[in-house]
Amino acid sequence: MEEKMNIFDVEIDGFTAKTAMQKAVEYMQSEYVSTIEIVTLDMLMQGKDDPVWKENTKEIDMVLSGEREILEAANITDKILLKNVDNQVFLKMFLRYLQRNRKRVFLIAQSEKELVSLEEAMVKYHRGIAVAGHGILSSEGKSEEDIINDVNGAETDCIISVLPSPEQEEFIIRNKSLLNIRVWLGCGNMLAENYRRKSTGGVRRFLMKRAFRYNVEQQKKNL
Repeated sequence: MEEKMNIFDVEIDGFTAKTAMQKAVEYMQSEYVSTIEIVTLDMLMQGKDDPVWKENTKEIDMVLSGEREILEAANITDKILLKNVDNQVFLKMFLRYLQRNRKRVFLIAQSEKELVSLEEAMVKYHRGIAVAGHGILSSEGKSEEDIINDVNGAETDCIISVLPSPEQEEFIIRNKSLLNIRVWLGCGNMLAENYRRKSTGGVRRFLMKRAFRYNVEQQKKNL
């Protein structure tokens, strides 16, 4: 399955992990900067009434679902696709590709805590990735100009971002032409959320799913 899904006017690619990975490798071999984003329920719920965020997502080259509920909301029943998303197969494959091909990665977060969580998550998925540098982008951290200079100075192949939305999308759309990289991967809160689900239980998760399903149904009624 490769058609796009539309959730809250956000176009999401219906690629299997294998197809998405093939495209990601093409991006890494290109001379141009390509962008990939993995969207979550949180991102969609927070951005559903934000027209600027929605416009920015249209500028992303490949937008992938990070959670099964997004596929189910689009009436996707493909077992391979559902399993790929449940197991975060694309993310694991992409990180493994970076490690095996000795690609240099730069990490961007909004706080020291989030940066540490990102590094822990990367260790969980695959050890040995070459981290060329990292930066904290916030009012108390580095400026966008400083981050860009650090990225380019580190001869980076790929940026992995866990900035929150809409800041994540605004940063890459605004600065894409200034970055000397091949791929930007925006993960948002997905990696950290993966840890939270296992350690804090499912109450917040249950409420988020319930609110998401309700809003999807309302969207369908208004079409």
